[in-house]
Amino acid sequence: MNLPIRGIIPPLVTPLISNEEIDRKGLHQLIEHVITGGVHGIFLLGTTGEAPSLSYRLRETFVREACGIISGRIPVMAGITDTSAEVALEMAARYRDAGADAVVIAPPFYIPIAQEEWLNYLESLVPRLPLPFILYNIPSYTKIHISVETVAIAQKMGALGIKDSSGDMSYLYALIDR
Repeated sequence: MNLPIRGIIPPLVTPLISNEEIDRKGLHQLIEHVITGGVHGIFLLGTTGEAPSLSYRLRETFVREACGIISGRIPVMAGITDTSAEVALEMAARYRDAGADAVVIAPPFYIPIAQEEWLNYLESLVPRLPLPFILYNIPSYTKIHISVETVAIAQKMGALGIKDSSGDMSYLYALIDR
């Protein structure tokens, strides 16, 4: 799939009325505000969206509601990071059915892993993904800084890009050079 992944793709907060209810009016206003502002895509369920704090049901509802509002105007990427590969795959399928265009994958949180283990995880996960994927480097939460070499291997697996939240400018420049 050739998605127009470019430009500004902000991570959205998840507007809530309660722990189990999306603020639909707030979500609509937020999406219209960022689209009117000229963004080129939207990233749902990252750390800004507090995905690990939300139930799986609420995450799916959020993606479905957001995709309905966006209605194909710009690409939608949804985070599927989880400690379980099977749950990540299930979320990816549900988000595809809800209208997402791609998924975003960070290394599983909680348990620190090495580059080789992260690659093994990707090699297992990627062939079963129902949507294109983007990597998410956020070492402050995953305890692994995805190496430039690992990103290059993931690109060969089909990664469309990477969201880097490491704050490491040398790393960012190395990615760009690669």
